[in-house]
Amino acid sequence: MAIDDFFIDEDNEGLEDKRVFEVGDFKFLKISDQEPVRAELIKDYSGLIIEYTRQTFTFEMIKTIRSHDEEQVYLMPLFLYKSYGDYSKDLSEMVDGTLERLNNLSGIAETTDIIRKRI
Repeated sequence: MAIDDFFIDEDNEGLEDKRVFEVGDFKFLKISDQEPVRAELIKDYSGLIIEYTRQTFTFEMIKTIRSHDEEQVYLMPLFLYKSYGDYSKDLSEMVDGTLERLNNLSGIAETTDIIRKRI
């Protein structure tokens, strides 16, 4: 499955309003199967917040990003967001962190900073 299978090719007007979260110098993009985004846009962000909606979609999205040929994509910090319930162990091992709320993202900013310094 190609990374483009998860994204659309049309413009994303209003993207900045709904799905972009800024924490200090970092900019995170929230993506889900309910709100696709243009593939080339993900490179403009410090990390991705993948909203858990379906196990299959989430697993395939993470697997596709982690196995991408471009370093900027496969090394991108990934965070899993699910407002209720538990994540499977397989999913949580494939990401850099998990979130239950989007109102305090300082933890993912710290993790992203550590990852960026190691690359």
